[in-house]
Amino acid sequence: MQEKSKMPLIITALFCVFLFAGLLWNILTPDREFSPMENRMLEQRPVFSWQALFDGSYTSDAETWLTDQFAGRDWWVGLKYYCERALLKTENNGIYFADGDRLIERFDAPADGRMEQNLSAVAGLGDVTGLPVHFSLIPSAAWVYREDLPANAPNWDQQLLLDAASDIDGYFDLSQTLYNVRGLPAFYRTDHHWTTAGAYAAYEVIAREMGFDPLPLPEDGVTVPGFYGTLYSQAGARGYAPDEIVYYNIDGLSLWVDGEEKPIYDLSYADQKDKYSLFLGGNYPACIIRNDQNPDGERLLLIKDSFSNSLVPFLAQHFSEIHLIDPRYYMLPMSEYTQQNDIDRVLVLYQTKNFLQDSSIVITAK
Repeated sequence: MQEKSKMPLIITALFCVFLFAGLLWNILTPDREFSPMENRMLEQRPVFSWQALFDGSYTSDAETWLTDQFAGRDWWVGLKYYCERALLKTENNGIYFADGDRLIERFDAPADGRMEQNLSAVAGLGDVTGLPVHFSLIPSAAWVYREDLPANAPNWDQQLLLDAASDIDGYFDLSQTLYNVRGLPAFYRTDHHWTTAGAYAAYEVIAREMGFDPLPLPEDGVTVPGFYGTLYSQAGARGYAPDEIVYYNIDGLSLWVDGEEKPIYDLSYADQKDKYSLFLGGNYPACIIRNDQNPDGERLLLIKDSFSNSLVPFLAQHFSEIHLIDPRYYMLPMSEYTQQNDIDRVLVLYQTKNFLQDSSIVITAK
């Protein structure tokens, strides 16, 4: 009886030791600014003020800070992933665990009216700029690899957007091309972007649409191994083989940002988690790619998202300059930009999910 009466005391003592050890571990563990595994900045200790306390922002920020800086966070996230997979879950944080060791982002329905607003803005670009406008959309991996999704996985039908876009003058289709080359693969397994092979397949279609003969893929591709993309981080996944990034050095091209020359491929990212940013060094509000080997060629304005970063070195071979604008960060109307920079024609190229989420297209397409 005495031993039985001691058991609650022993359990309570062990529980207190566990809590104290956890508290001590968190106190002694220094805060991290960045999580390579999650590929994001982490919340830092909030600055106390009475105003922040009374308006609730301090407690909210403190809760986020404690969650982000919890000791062993990466280990706990990994444990959560393995537990959910053991329970046969097919999705985590909006990411599906698809066949072929592929992670695919769920495609949610767009906000009411957003599709119509953005398509209308693109349709009016020719009138406001007075220039030829080419337009295409890049379907997400949820469309290209739809057969690999878990059974009955809910996704908004991207075909509705693709069909609506096809009614706009200057639109051309990339979806079937990407579906046909999906085995290359066309998209990374752990990231939402297309691979360089997928980008090149799209370039061939775009070049022909613009009246050019596509140039052959260079033979001296450089491979960057060990790429785990945003989907891997978002899903908290573990145990997947990494992707590889391939890039091609093309003579005569230079990248200019705010009057300063930068590398077409920023190899400092090759040793970082965000390896896809080695293409152009990431996203800029505006930048220019110049082609010294085609000084008399046309000037193209490319209104785009990050998918174009890996495609534009191929396309730049046909122009003297390509001006890249990311409407998420650039607010000047395109009618002004095209006049100020002697643009000859316009290409609008977006991934479908980004196109439906970007509210800036309506502002810049004026």
